[in-house]
Amino acid sequence: MTGTKQLQQFKENKNRNRIRRTRGDIAFDIINIAIIVLITLIMIYPMWYVLIVSFASPEEAVRGQLYFWPSTFTLEAYGKVFAEKKIWIGYGNTIIYTIAHTAYVLMLTIPSAYALSKKNMPGRVAITWYFFATMFIGGGLIPSYMLNRSLGLINTRWIMILGMGVGYSNLVITRTYYQTSIPTEVYESAYIDGATEWQTFIKIALPLSGAIVAVMALYAAVGTWGSWYSAFIYITDQSKWPLQLRLRQILILDSTQSLDINNMTQEDIMEMQHQAFLVTTMKYAIIFIACLPMLVLYPFVQKYFVKGVMIGSVKG
Repeated sequence: MTGTKQLQQFKENKNRNRIRRTRGDIAFDIINIAIIVLITLIMIYPMWYVLIVSFASPEEAVRGQLYFWPSTFTLEAYGKVFAEKKIWIGYGNTIIYTIAHTAYVLMLTIPSAYALSKKNMPGRVAITWYFFATMFIGGGLIPSYMLNRSLGLINTRWIMILGMGVGYSNLVITRTYYQTSIPTEVYESAYIDGATEWQTFIKIALPLSGAIVAVMALYAAVGTWGSWYSAFIYITDQSKWPLQLRLRQILILDSTQSLDINNMTQEDIMEMQHQAFLVTTMKYAIIFIACLPMLVLYPFVQKYFVKGVMIGSVKG
């Protein structure tokens, strides 16, 4: 009986302490949900439009009357894209550049941030200001081109890998992580046991910094995957072009050609028109194929993006 009375009293206290929702609260929640749904649809629809146009017939895509679903479903554009060898070469180049440049960024950023997180490091402030100045001071395109040419990087794959290795914002985020997320007592214990600074970094700091390593890797990978300007400036060999530059070439492709239609049959003219319209659906198909890896990867790594945003925030 005692247990039953206690349970009943607990339920009464819970009901008494429950906050009563007014009509204003309910209306506020409804408006918030409606706004969130609207913003979500606005963000999702452009990618949905790219997807449905890539599966539509070329004639329907050119008419521009697609809104939610194509009336004619076809894989002709994807078949044409998959048969294009140059696109696959660009896809492979982009994968190579993304993996290599991400590793390059991590090898420079993580140790540098760890060193700058040590308050007793000589010249720590001056080095930090040196990196900070790079956000506002740059030589420009012509000096950069001359420098890369003197280094022998022009028209090579290395120009896409050995780009900007350390960004100031990434350096600050990583440094803040080491200053706030790993207790100094852990380092002091290692020093007492006779560990050197390098051993402390390899055996203690690095294994405990999986989250920030993932954040920096994601930032570098996303930036490299969508990069095309460096290849546009420094690479003339099309076999070394990344996928995004190949996509740019297709997007600005002029499908109009000078044809002598007097010597062509009606069937030939219709086929040429169909092939010209097919370029439109191919463009959307390539855009979707180029974005697909990031779309698949992001839901699994979203928590690391949130972790990166929260690094250095006020802790209770």
